[in-house]
This record gives sequence, C-alpha cells and structure tokens, in this order.
Amino acid sequence: MDKNKNIQLLEQFFNGSITKQEVKQLLNELKNDEFEKEWMKDQWDQAPEMMNKAVQKQIMANIKADIVPTRTFKMKQWLAVAATLLLVLTTSLSGYLLYEGQNKKLAGDMTVTVEKGQKVALTLPDKSRVWVNSGSTLTYGSRFNKHERIVELNGEAYFEVAKNKKAPFIVESHGFSVEALGTAFDVKAYADEKQISTVLMEGKVEVGDALNKINLTPNQKVTYNRETKSMHKSDVVDGLIYADWRYNKLNFNSETFENIASVLERNYNVKFVFEAQSLKKYRYSGTIGNTSLESLLQIFAMTSPVSYHMKDSVIYMNENKRMLPFYKKVLK
Repeated sequence: MDKNKNIQLLEQFFNGSITKQEVKQLLNELKNDEFEKEWMKDQWDQAPEMMNKAVQKQIMANIKADIVPTRTFKMKQWLAVAATLLLVLTTSLSGYLLYEGQNKKLAGDMTVTVEKGQKVALTLPDKSRVWVNSGSTLTYGSRFNKHERIVELNGEAYFEVAKNKKAPFIVESHGFSVEALGTAFDVKAYADEKQISTVLMEGKVEVGDALNKINLTPNQKVTYNRETKSMHKSDVVDGLIYADWRYNKLNFNSETFENIASVLERNYNVKFVFEAQSLKKYRYSGTIGNTSLESLLQIFAMTSPVSYHMKDSVIYMNENKRMLPFYKKVLK
C-alpha cells in the first residue's frame, strides 16, 4: 500500500467513513517500521519553523541514520509526541475493531476478567464508568439495553452510574443485587468470601436479595451474609475510602489477618499459608499505600508477633514466639 493511501485511510478513520477491512489494512501498516519513519518524516516536514535550518538538517540526518538526538530537547519532545500519536492511533484502531466485533454479538455477553495483581477501568455502553478490582469478573451484554441495565459481578468493582430513569442499573452478585438510577457505589462480592458488602458514595440504591431489600443513602454500608441471608446496615465516616483500591490504597478497620491476606493475595498475586492458625484472628487497622509486598510484610513483623518466609510466590506465616509475651503485655 502506498504512503498517500495510508494518509487517506487515516483521514477516513477520523471522519468515520472507514470500513472494517480498511482498518485492518491500516493496522498492518502501522506495525511497519518503514511506514512509521515515513509518516514521522512527513509530519516533520510540515511542522512549524521552530529551529535553525542547519540544526533541522542535522537532526533529519540523524533520523535517517536511526540515531535519536540527545542534545536537542525540542526535537526529542516532538518525536515523543509523534510516537505517542502513533500509539494512540494503533490503540484506537484496535478498539474500533473490538467495538465492531462486539456489536455484532447482539445476543452474547461481554465478560471482563481481571487477573490478580491487576485493575481495569472501562466505560459501559450507557457511559457508566466502572473500575474492576483484582481477581474479579464483570459480565454485561444481553440484559444491558434501553429497558434495563444489568451486570453480573464476581469480585469487587466501583460504579459511577449514568442517570437514566427509564432503565435501572442493577448489579447482581451471588443472589444479592444493588439497584440504582444514577449514583456511585462500591460492591465487594468474591465467590470465596461469605460476605457481600456495598458502600454508597453518592445518590441512592436499593440492595438485598429476592426476599429482603433495604435502601442506602450516602456514607452507608450494608453487609450481606450469603449463608444466613441476613443484612446489616451501618454508617461510615467516608464512603470514598472503600474505593481507594482504585489508586492502589487499601484501608482496614479492625480487619482480621485472614481477611487482609485474602485481599493481599488478589492485589499482589501471591498465596498466603498460615502455619500458625492463631494468626488468622489478629486484627489490624490502618491504610496501606502503594508499597511493595516485602515492605508490607516487614511492617506486620515489626508491629505484631509474626514471622514469615517466602518461597516463589507463596508466603508462609508463623508466630514469632520471642515477641509474643511482649505483644500480649502491650494489649493488656
């Protein structure tokens, strides 16, 4: 494909007149190093007159020789912008093909799976925004339309729901549901945990199962026991801290070490083994920032009678018997 045709296809992409086959062709061209060099050269030739002609000529000679200039800040900056633009173009084109493919699966569902140690932010077809936490899956599609907006969650996600009074937004998780029209809330519902929790930040939601439902107002939390089908509603000081995981911050309020370990397993993609079962009942409060797992384990070891050793991605926890008497004395 010639250079002029590529430029023409780019223009068609931006004005919305490109075909799916042409997008595929353009993506293939963008992966070609020669096309990248030619495209950047054309952009350079069209750039404003910002520097001395002799300097420009020398820089162009360096580009042709595949040497990146190191002394001319403006050129480095311009090349970075051009390279970023190419990356954005490639991502946009790939997203276009993915969107087109999804639209053809009208009867199917889209499942977003987030691996341990990862987080994903996405925008749903109604413009609602969702942040999906580590080790979670979010499914939507066939029941997400102009009459209803139903998503299924296994794990944790934070929702900022676009307002639409004609189509309630419903999150379903293991027999528990959260219904909203336009609001912001966090839902935590992992399959391996007995409890499901919802914290409301803005607006109003109705939560519960098929037999019992209650309403929440901002800065309220409900905890649902999947085994007993019971719900407990409580007030929280600041609901937003329950969604701080989006920024790699974890908040614990008198949480057991067993529950904290489950959270850390998902966030750091590791496995905790408690060689001393008594450690599971230890409780901790505090905020964990964006820190390494090793630093975090050292904090636990310094502030409580625990010891640990790591082998590959498995962390073995045990009691530090030397520190245990001092720890019990402090707690009295």
